[in-house]
This record gives sequence, C-alpha cells and structure tokens, in this order.
Amino acid sequence: MPVERRLPNGLRVVMVEKRGLPVVTAALVADGGAAGDPDGRAGVGELAAGLLTQGTRTRSATEIARAVESLGGSIASGAGWDSQSVTLTVGSAQAAPALGILADVARNPAFDQAEIDRLRTRTIDGVSVALTDPGQLSGLVADRAVFGAAPYGHPASGTPATLKAITRSDVAAAYARSWQPDRTTLVLVGDLTSDAGMALATRLFGDWRGTPGAAPVAPPQTTLPAPRVIVVDMPGAGQAGVVVARPGIARGDQSYFPAAVANATLGVGFSSRLNQEIRIKRGLAYGARSELDARRNGGAVSASTQTKNPSAPEVVKIITDELRRMGAEPAPEAELATRKAVLTGNFGRTIERTSGIAGTIVTYVADGVPLARIATFLPSIEAVGPAAVQQAAARVMDPKAASIVVVGDAKQFLEPLRAAYPGLVVVPAASIDLGRADLGAK
Repeated sequence: MPVERRLPNGLRVVMVEKRGLPVVTAALVADGGAAGDPDGRAGVGELAAGLLTQGTRTRSATEIARAVESLGGSIASGAGWDSQSVTLTVGSAQAAPALGILADVARNPAFDQAEIDRLRTRTIDGVSVALTDPGQLSGLVADRAVFGAAPYGHPASGTPATLKAITRSDVAAAYARSWQPDRTTLVLVGDLTSDAGMALATRLFGDWRGTPGAAPVAPPQTTLPAPRVIVVDMPGAGQAGVVVARPGIARGDQSYFPAAVANATLGVGFSSRLNQEIRIKRGLAYGARSELDARRNGGAVSASTQTKNPSAPEVVKIITDELRRMGAEPAPEAELATRKAVLTGNFGRTIERTSGIAGTIVTYVADGVPLARIATFLPSIEAVGPAAVQQAAARVMDPKAASIVVVGDAKQFLEPLRAAYPGLVVVPAASIDLGRADLGAK
C-alpha cells in the first residue's frame, strides 16, 4: 500500500517500497493540464509540460539528457487533461543525483524561446498530419461534438493556429497554474525506504514556494451540446474514420467498475463485440474498439473504427446497435468472465514494474481518485455481475445521447447516411476549425 505524507509547503509525497530489483521510479504530477488551456491557446498545457525537460536555468536540454543517461536513467514529461507530469526511472544507487535533476526540471524550467519554437514546430507538424488522417481527425471532431466549448472539447495538442499564437508568457502562465507545491504530488516507487524517500523529498523540495498569486485551474464547465451527426468531407480519402461518442462519467464515479467491464465487453480486445461484428463476421475493418475515457471532471465513451468509404453507414449502424444492446439485455456470465480477465490481466502486468506502479498512482492522482482504491481494483472488477454491467451500459452507452462523426470521401456514403440521419451536417475537411466549438461549419 502507498505511504502518504506531506511537506510543510503542502507537497504530497506518496511512496511504495518495492524490493527485489534495484530500480526507483520517481514522478511529479501537478494539477492542471490541457483542460486549463485559455481560449485561443489550445495546446499550451502540453507545450509547457513538454518543455520541462528542454532546459532549466542551469542546464540545457542536451545537458539534462546527458546527465540522466550518465546515471543510467530515463526522463520524460507530458500533460494529460487534468495534470502535468515528469517521470524518471533510474537504478536505486543513483536515486539521489537523479532526483536532483528531476527537481531542477520541475522547479526551474527556462522556457528558452528557441526551445519553444522548436517544440512548437514539431507539434504543428504532428497536428497537421492528424488533420489529414480520417481516423485521427474523426476522434478530434468527436471530442468537439461531445464537449463543444467545454474545456475537454478542444484538441489537447492544439491547432496550427492556436499553437502559432502561443507566446512565452502563455507558456510560463500555464506552468505557474499547475506547478505549485500544494498542488503537486511526488511519487516514489522502488528500492527505497519511506524514510530515505522523505529525506530526499525534504532536501529537494522542502524550500519550494512556487509562483506567488498563481490561480488554480477552474473545473471544466459541464454544459454540453446536444448530440450531432457530423460528416467531414475529405475527397480522395482511402478510408472513412467512424466514431460514435457520448458523455461518460468521471473516474471517481461509483459506476466506474461496471462501466469498465461493459466497455471491455463492447470493444476492448480481439474478442470484443465490436471487433467480432465489424471485423470477424463482416470483414468491414481491420479492427474496432471502444474506450471509457473517465477523467477528473467527467469524460466520454466512444466506439471507433476505420472502414471502406461505402461501408461507413453500415458500420455506424452496427456500432449504435451494439451500444444499445449493451444496455438492453444482460451479458452472459461466461462472456463477462473473459472480459474481466482482460482488465485484471492488464492491471496485473502494469503493476509488476516500478514504472507501472508509479504510472498508476499518477493516473489516480490526476483523476482525483483516493489511492486506497488501487488495492480494490481487482476485487471490484471481479465483483461486477451482469445486472450491474447492463445498468451501467444503459446509463453511459445509450446511443440516443451520442454524436456520430464520419470523416472520409463523402460522395461515397453521404446519401445512405443522410437517409438515416436527415439532420447531419457536412463540413469540408479543408476548412474545418477545431479551435471552434462549431468546427467552422457554415
């Protein structure tokens, strides 16, 4: 079980002693990620997090990389919707100097303009590629369809326009909103005693005072748009990306575990219902999947695939039928047993490693879930029965509340889809604006 303590400045310290392998994983996770991006500055949270390892007041990006490598370790930083984090794994004999680098990275980022420009350019390149890929673009449009103008709706990585508008001051402000000691958790997992971990935490972070006056990130607004059917016309696209998505639940919701089993039954793994119906029985796609994306302040449930353009309407019907069936009838116990095995097996493999344990703790912290629930994950999954799965699915998978997004060569599927959904909206891919809740639709 994790041991939790706090420093006088409010920094939360979570420690898990794991002997048997001389390795330590340390992670710092701060409240506030992409959900806190200001209007017109989508992507600034991810940009700020990515820049943490790209230079401090005393070390360049190259010097950070060389110093960590010389200790036999690895370091990475990034942002989620509700957090920013830096993670380091190193041999336990090198924990003290390595954590010194971790502290420097988190506390003293330089945000050098050249590094900002370099990461911005690389991010814009990646976003631009995503905008031309039906599968990736359909997911981004689905987020807008589900969340609209709410903070979870914009692209976490930004758009070419919002990324170009970000200034160094924007990056520094995004950092200050998150990286305050009383909003940050230090996670230490591995071959390190609790006393030794607290001594390191006190030495490296005890005098951290953060940025005076930095305001905490406000919770995302909860007013969501009505479901929409959106076709993004991408002439010449070889395939169509299909997503059916709707509002879901927060990670701390009491229905999370039955919803997780329902999602695994619907679309996690080769034997899931969506993959069986779309790939195995009909050969309409290479694979199909669903996701229960439960975040701190809500989330989404989505089902997605890529298929030949002419078969997009058929795939939409299969997905909506399967979503509806999950809540309309109980799943057989035998089917649920195999799906629960997928979840428990994945969890078991994850917590075999120090990095996996640390990553799990970081996720629970980011999502605002008590860490004591980590120990109850396996029994909570095993305890879920058919009635609970059906009830959860009826609540979070009913396709009546879902938006439908199809990105592809519209002339090959538009009329059959319009026959089923007369109110659908068509947006040309060349003019789509993910920075706007209406996607730039006329």
